[in-house]
Amino acid sequence: MTTTAFLAYLLIIGYFVVERSLRKGEQALSLQAGEADCNSSRIIWMSGLFSIFLVLLAPTLNAHGIGHWRNVYVGWLGLALMLGGLIIRHWAAKTLGKFYTRTLQIIEGQAIVEQAPYNLIRHPGYLGTFLMEIGAGLAVHNWIVLLVLIVIGVTSRAYRIYVEETLLKTTFGARYEAYSIKTWRLLPFVF
Repeated sequence: MTTTAFLAYLLIIGYFVVERSLRKGEQALSLQAGEADCNSSRIIWMSGLFSIFLVLLAPTLNAHGIGHWRNVYVGWLGLALMLGGLIIRHWAAKTLGKFYTRTLQIIEGQAIVEQAPYNLIRHPGYLGTFLMEIGAGLAVHNWIVLLVLIVIGVTSRAYRIYVEETLLKTTFGARYEAYSIKTWRLLPFVF
């Protein structure tokens, strides 16, 4: 196992510690998904667990020469992406405060949050975890793992964002539409 793979595993553990510390209140910790969730929470969790499995499998694949590349700089770039993703995820969750939940739900008194980073991106938390996954794929030095992580990450987040935006449009109507016009979903100038 490479140094960057080991450090990537530590960052993944750090992610779970940060996630747990940011969720405040019973509703934020609940895994009870409402009807509006449309199983998107389950899909996000399953894709996340599968992604972690792939990252843990990468050293075995590398030992057998399956998808392995030997570029030290790519591994360190991956760690930088993971750290950047963790920072973005933390910032997004901290900004949401009590509205930060495990499943898609509207909490009493919820409003559209428009302060940074939500003034630019509507789903910065998903961007953060996606950067972490891409970074992990780079950190473990395996292009097959990286490719699968990208495909899983894009498809699961595209569904989650669709479901979440449907819920927010239904709840907030024209106010959410106005907010959507002036922000990007996930990547500025791209999507």
